[in-house]
Amino acid sequence: MTITYEGVTEEIRQIVHRHAVLRRGLERRSGALCEAVERGAPFGRLMMTLREYIVGEILPHAKAEERVLFRAAATQARGGDLVRALTADHHALAYLAGRLRPGTGGAEAAKVSEWIATLFAGHVAKVNDLLLPALVGSGADLAGLLAEMRRPPPPIPAPALLSQP
Repeated sequence: MTITYEGVTEEIRQIVHRHAVLRRGLERRSGALCEAVERGAPFGRLMMTLREYIVGEILPHAKAEERVLFRAAATQARGGDLVRALTADHHALAYLAGRLRPGTGGAEAAKVSEWIATLFAGHVAKVNDLLLPALVGSGADLAGLLAEMRRPPPPIPAPALLSQP
């Protein structure tokens, strides 16, 4: 994939490549599910494989985007609206993945998987074509942001135990 906007850096190439890998993985899994449903073949394992891919690969990447890239972009004049739209995409992906569960009928599973694939392709295009160029234009430290994205998120502290009387 070739990026055509100015200011392209190795860090942007790496992010765009990661998006392409995630998108292709999603499309393969979604396509296999839809083909099985169309043929009348068992699809439950394929549906759960798609859901696991979203939960295990795409949503963690989405959390890293929110934690690092979106936070950096939110400070820009137009960044707030774009960040809200991209965050809404993440919520929609999580919601749709939750609809892929045992007992879901074939037609519903195929429809939801197509929605997910379409939503994710559009989301990736917005990140690649709008968010990344905005970050470049703002002078953001992309190497630092990418390094931060690769770090595991900080642990969530356990809630303090309520003191008993």
